Amino acid sequence: MIEVSAGIIRRADGRILICQRGEGRKNAHLWEFPGGKREAGETAAACLRRELQEELSLPLTHVQELCTREAEGIRFTFLTAETDATPILIEHEDMRFVLPRDMLRYPFCPADTLVAQQLAVAEIRHFIWDFDGTLVDTYPAMMRAFAAAAADFGIAVTPERTLALMKDCLRHCCETVGGENGVSAEELLRAFRAHEKDELLRGVPAIGGVSEALRALHAHGGAHYVATHRDFTCKALLEQTGLRALFSGFVTQEDGLPRKPAPDMLLHLMRSHSLDPAQCVMIGDRPLDTLAGQAAGMLSVLIDPENRFPDAPCDLRITNPACLSDIFLQVKRGRMGQYLI
Repeated sequence: MIEVSAGIIRRADGRILICQRGEGRKNAHLWEFPGGKREAGETAAACLRRELQEELSLPLTHVQELCTREAEGIRFTFLTAETDATPILIEHEDMRFVLPRDMLRYPFCPADTLVAQQLAVAEIRHFIWDFDGTLVDTYPAMMRAFAAAAADFGIAVTPERTLALMKDCLRHCCETVGGENGVSAEELLRAFRAHEKDELLRGVPAIGGVSEALRALHAHGGAHYVATHRDFTCKALLEQTGLRALFSGFVTQEDGLPRKPAPDMLLHLMRSHSLDPAQCVMIGDRPLDTLAGQAAGMLSVLIDPENRFPDAPCDLRITNPACLSDIFLQVKRGRMGQYLI
């Protein structure tokens, strides 16, 4: 197997060097941690020193192995190092020294992506979750309730259209369907709430992968919070799933704060629990969640298994909540966490 050394090169200000691969090379225009192939009999550290001298005229100090990964049939050894010199572009298209959390803005080569994500989220300790469709799978019950409410007014609406409209927000769904059929959004919303109450009494399950992620993050010192447009019934629904005890705080409809994407709910949580936005992440299944997180100065994660929102602004995009532990916990379990402390 081909062996490659890749360097996580840090300056005294904490910024890390990333380089953009040039035209005509594999993974052209993607970003990477600089390095190259090991020669016969060469150690990973010696390879990194040689490659960065050849590619960037960059001397290194304090070179140490950090972790290894296999990708695309290549074994990558990631090493940490320090420098106070200025690199010179020789082979790369561009280079930058960036703060770890800013690496989420750059498209990395496949081998470097997970390491870049782990470095970016290493300080995260507080996880703020949307509720409907993020923690608990209430959408099937909500779609049945909306269909029943619409039928009360002689309106037929397909489940697919209902879900698409609800993924924007419930009020948008009521306004759109009501407006098309001469029914006020308030009337439709009241009918929906009456039917929804009956539907929720049947019980709703947690989203697949959520329980595992919540428990793993909590076991490693993470704190969970909820920011939802739903009322206090979210607590009872979480109780039914056996997850209520994992949460340290809630912001709900009763708090009377502006709805997302306004950041007010998240700002309220941070003030109430003395949270640093640099240590927080907002997790949701709709763009209004990630927009609220970004407006509050924290990282944002969009759970989008069906790729409904390909252009939504977010720092991380995932398809299954279970992978959150892969991203957030590998940092804390291994030497990467020690490196970043």
